[in-house]
Amino acid sequence: MTITDAALADVIAKLTGTTPAPAAKPWCQAGCGERLDPILVTDPATGGGLHLGCEPPAVDLAPEPPATGGIGLAGPPAAYTGTPPSTVGELRQMLIDFEANRPRTRQKALGPSELGTPCQQQIARKLAGAPRRPITAPTWAPFAGTAVHASMEDVVAFWNAQLGRERWLAEDRLVVHEGVPGVDGIAGNGDAFDTDHDMVVDWKYVGKTALNKLRRAKAAGRPPAEQVSAEYRVQGHLYGLGHERKGRTVRHVRLVLLARSHDYDESAEWTEPYQPDIAIQALDRYFATVDLLDALNVAEQPEFITGVPATPSADACKWCPFHRPGQPAGWAGCAGDTAAQLRRVDTFTDGLIAPKTP
Repeated sequence: MTITDAALADVIAKLTGTTPAPAAKPWCQAGCGERLDPILVTDPATGGGLHLGCEPPAVDLAPEPPATGGIGLAGPPAAYTGTPPSTVGELRQMLIDFEANRPRTRQKALGPSELGTPCQQQIARKLAGAPRRPITAPTWAPFAGTAVHASMEDVVAFWNAQLGRERWLAEDRLVVHEGVPGVDGIAGNGDAFDTDHDMVVDWKYVGKTALNKLRRAKAAGRPPAEQVSAEYRVQGHLYGLGHERKGRTVRHVRLVLLARSHDYDESAEWTEPYQPDIAIQALDRYFATVDLLDALNVAEQPEFITGVPATPSADACKWCPFHRPGQPAGWAGCAGDTAAQLRRVDTFTDGLIAPKTP
């Protein structure tokens, strides 16, 4: 092992507590640590030069300007005076980009929360990887709901700790169906399971519209099947099947509608006996949709996606990522509930184009 003169001088200085004298020039500019033979000096003014075989230091003659986009690539802002730019404005775009790049937003595999939609074509478009509607505004309600779900996991863990036993199972991974060769299975994380009452519990962070709909349905004496949306109901029973497949007894399915307001006491809940047939029917439709996509040869003829039955409605289309109102239905999107659109147009123009309807 070779010790350079510079390194040796530094060691002596540390041992003796002295400051090493400046190294005598000339030194090799390659940074190898060895003094340079005078005959190799190429710049007498500075004493600079290179040993034979030493690489010259890299010099970027035309450096690229700093990147201005992407996580971790943006350089510091230019000097400015006055009020800083709006954080609300900057955060808005970041939330849009965050949602567009989430794995769940980009994935094609479906989970229990997506099998309950009444519209089979929506399921087919997700399976086929059809283009989704561009995200142009923050998906604030779902974002807040995700945050509440994460906090409820902590609450349930605290609940168990207070009891000194594991009454609640939170965020349990459930395999509802393993799938078949070439077809993804259905799996997801169950929000909570109450082992004291053999009950699936699914948290829903909702606004007044959903809460009022549930209360009106209960007040009208409607059966549980008509009190909440099909998506919510089917999802709950699919989770029930997942728990059952893990060897647990499942007796009830409950949706806890947590109020999206300052007042927790506005929250409500929906409960019905567990019915595995509801989950099995949803799975049957899922596999039938896969077969229909294959029969229509959508992989090579994407426009044939419109051959999958659609069940548009004002509620379902509002949140559908493939809804393109006012455009012809095709691979690029679905026109959705055109009848509802016409009704809205009629309401808006009533009395403007023709005499007002009595």
